[in-house]
Amino acid sequence: MNRIDMLNNGLEATTHLNECLQVDQEHLFKVILTPFCNEQLLNKMLSVMNMNNTASGILSKMKIIGKVLADTFVSYNIQDEIYRCLSQHISDTARGWACFILPEKKPPLSLQELLIQIQPYAKDNHFGVREWAWMAVREKLCSDLTVSIELLSSWVTNPNPYIRRFAVECLRPRGVWCKHITELKTQPDIALPLLEPLKNESEKYVQDSVANWLNDASKTRPNWVSDLCERWVFESNTEFTKRIVKKAMRTINMPHKGK
Repeated sequence: MNRIDMLNNGLEATTHLNECLQVDQEHLFKVILTPFCNEQLLNKMLSVMNMNNTASGILSKMKIIGKVLADTFVSYNIQDEIYRCLSQHISDTARGWACFILPEKKPPLSLQELLIQIQPYAKDNHFGVREWAWMAVREKLCSDLTVSIELLSSWVTNPNPYIRRFAVECLRPRGVWCKHITELKTQPDIALPLLEPLKNESEKYVQDSVANWLNDASKTRPNWVSDLCERWVFESNTEFTKRIVKKAMRTINMPHKGK
């Protein structure tokens, strides 16, 4: 069995983005779900997935699969068993599906409950699962930014750098592969409780997220970002802060044609 077959049959985890994109999610879905349901129910789920998958992007597929699983098994006694199987699966794609089940749960989880349940994925050892974690909950967090930022403010002081990074990455104004957050593009200051504690962050993984957040904001509020970065360097003139600021200011400092 070759490498791609191993991934498609849920026998190994991916090691880089290209492998993530190559996984045949429909085949993997059949492999994992067949022990839990009969052929008729499996085909019904696959039909719903294909009918709703109007976009070909991987994020769209992940969202649809999470919703199909949540909707299908809400009235079955095996719902928790299936979720437990996915959450502990060796396949990072399967663990990603588990992430996307959470915002679709019925009855809906509160924002606090959602964050509690997504945290294991936010600190998963696999890079892909950590990305699926914030993408899965971003939309629900955006439904009430005030509460979300308040809840996440304790995450940015967590000893685990993956948790700190999640708290920033999930609410980037122009997050990768997802819808922009207009309120944070125009009023980035409301997210200061997530940014200020990390101005002297030592982990590059977290530094990059903070810098990218500010770079996002600089495209709509350049003066605000410039002023903040200037203050940060004044208050914390360390190599860590300097690196964050340099990366955060890259769009602002980019040479413009015609000058």
